[in-house]
Amino acid sequence: MNKKILIPIILVGLVLLTLLGSWLLWSLKDKKPLNVYILDKTVPTFERTEHKSFNWILNHNRYTKPNGDLYDINADYYGFFPLNSKTQEFDFKSIRIHEIEEIANNTDMLYYTDTYGVYYNEWYKKGAKDVKHTQKVYGGLNQNDYLLLREMKEQNKLIITEFNLYNAPTNGLIREKVENLFGLKWSGWTGKYYHSLDTLNGKFPRWIVNLYMEQNNNQWPFRNAGIVLVHKFGTIAVLEQETHLTQEVPYILTKQETQERFGLPEKVHYPQWFDITFSEDQNNVLANFKMHVNSSGDSILRKYNLKPVFPAVIESKSDHLFYYFGGDFAENKVNSKTAFFEGYPNLVSVLKGENYKYTDKFYWQFYVPMMTQILEDYYKSLEK
Repeated sequence: MNKKILIPIILVGLVLLTLLGSWLLWSLKDKKPLNVYILDKTVPTFERTEHKSFNWILNHNRYTKPNGDLYDINADYYGFFPLNSKTQEFDFKSIRIHEIEEIANNTDMLYYTDTYGVYYNEWYKKGAKDVKHTQKVYGGLNQNDYLLLREMKEQNKLIITEFNLYNAPTNGLIREKVENLFGLKWSGWTGKYYHSLDTLNGKFPRWIVNLYMEQNNNQWPFRNAGIVLVHKFGTIAVLEQETHLTQEVPYILTKQETQERFGLPEKVHYPQWFDITFSEDQNNVLANFKMHVNSSGDSILRKYNLKPVFPAVIESKSDHLFYYFGGDFAENKVNSKTAFFEGYPNLVSVLKGENYKYTDKFYWQFYVPMMTQILEDYYKSLEK
């Protein structure tokens, strides 16, 4: 056989054998029954991006439902269910008040990934620029969601929550109850990095520009990359690269003991949505966000009583197991099929090297190892 043909055939064969071996190693791992309640109210597409990456970790580590089946990204969650985007059909699954005690008794852990919800321009009029972002179809943390949190806390079961747990459109009373329950205090601010603030960038949200111009004499002077901060009452603050920032993308800075405990890097870029939430003394801050502001950027932050460093990961010090992720940590476009190959995270590190996108690097180097270790430690505690 011609050598030019033989070499590619051998390489393909080696790849297939490697994949087969990786799959066999994964399939031989013991199943780990863990009854997980997943809440995701922000599901405007069939990708189900907001809980997809968490499901990847469950499946990759062979955590199963009590009946032994793997978790299904399309069915095994509470929240918004898109049915047919053309006919605009949807459904939702919510916990009812008479179910709270029974579900808490039978559930091992909660993961509230995103309670923000689905909005008019995301479902009925996709991409419409003339529709305000405040027109809700479905979303917000409700009283029953809160009562389940409270019941799970009382039973000392694992609770993991993240960005938009109690932000808009959750009403103020529910927010205050959740804050008091877990020793948190939201500043009212959320933010996100954008690689371009130019209005010619078709992906940049028009509602941000409109609100800022209403507040600043119809001016929008930004073109570079930057961070947009949004207050719950509508105030917009912008930190632009070079003008206000020395580095455009925020970091997550991980404390030394957290690095050692979870196998995390000292710092990693974080380009997604985040909120500025503070913690009371009953909690530990495991990692912080940092915005790299210059003197001009610092002046803008001080104007709104903000600082460039604030909590990214909060953990309870008490006997109940609670974590709050101050960012949209679970939103990662991971391929669900790769969960069934043992050693895949290591393979990604080898193949990508330093060529990670910011979101990929955050997912594989921060979210995956931290979440994997949290689940492993908790599962071992249940076995005792």
